[in-house]
Formats: sequence, C-alpha cells, structure tokens
Amino acid sequence: MRALPSWLCPSSLIPPTILHSLIHPILTLSTPLVLRSQFLIDKQLSPTTFSVAKFCTSCVSLFIKLPLETVLRRGQAAVLRNPEHIRALEEETGTMETIVEPGPYYGVWGTMSTITAYEGTHAVPAPIAKNVKGKKAKQPKIAEVVYKKGQGMEGLWRGYKVSWWGLVGLWTASIVGGGGEGAF
Repeated sequence: MRALPSWLCPSSLIPPTILHSLIHPILTLSTPLVLRSQFLIDKQLSPTTFSVAKFCTSCVSLFIKLPLETVLRRGQAAVLRNPEHIRALEEETGTMETIVEPGPYYGVWGTMSTITAYEGTHAVPAPIAKNVKGKKAKQPKIAEVVYKKGQGMEGLWRGYKVSWWGLVGLWTASIVGGGGEGAF
C-alpha cells in the first residue's frame, strides 16, 4: 500500500465512481417517499402495489448500474496500467497480469459508445422479405446472419441475467415470507 502513488481516486475515475455509487441508493431510497407523496401508495395500506413498485425500481436501478459498472471496471484497469502503478507492483511481480485483455477507457460516454459501436461483433438476422400486393415473397432457404461491428447495446448489460434473477428470487422470497424486509 505504501508503494501506491496516491490513496485518492484518480480524477478520470471520479464521474463513474460517483454515478455507480449513487444510482442504486438514490432510486431505492427515494421510491418509498415518491410512492407515498405522489401516488398515495403506502407499505401498510397497499403492500402488494408497494412491493411491485419497489421491485420495478430495483430493476431500473440494475439496468442503469450495470453499464456504469462496466465503465468503472475498465477505468480501474486503465489506471492500474499507468507507469506509476506498475512501479508499485514491481516489488511483487513487476507487471499487471490479467486473464483477459481489458478494454480501453475513454470516459463514461466514450467507453459506452466504444463498446456498442466498435468493439467485437454482434449477429443481426437478415431481414425477411415482405409480401408485395398479393405476391408471395420467397423465404431464404438458409438463414443468413450478418455480423455488424460493435457489441450493440447487449455489450453494456453483460451479467444482467444473474443479477435480475437474484432480484426476482429476493422479491419472491419476501412475498412468500410476508415481506420481512430481507429476513427469511
């Protein structure tokens, strides 16, 4: 720890760190207040509606937080590749070895656009011909798949299935258990 160049967050990581840290608490902690004040939905008076609204808020929070987490992790890997940090590692190994080569970091929006538009490829099914005024359109015999550059929007939400099923499991357990606020 003493060999690190600084114990402070690098300036390039401040925006994704703040956004990543604040999205979930702001959404989940403000939900009961908004439900009560704007929609007159209270936990005691309408527990099912309140529970469904909190679940939906958690889902929205998850889908906002996952792309920010991807950007933050890339930024952290980029900072660790700086010469100052490599020198701090020299006492132990001298290099930062990773299993997978980390992607580049260009700030919050730059990294997101790079992932969606330039990195990797994603499959796009070929369009199916439409019927034209009474004539039958010929269907292709072999499904053609076109590969476009960039991962598309799916590249930003990697890992959403595990997190989403975790939310569903916790929500279901709270419904079955009578809404014990996390106590099973």
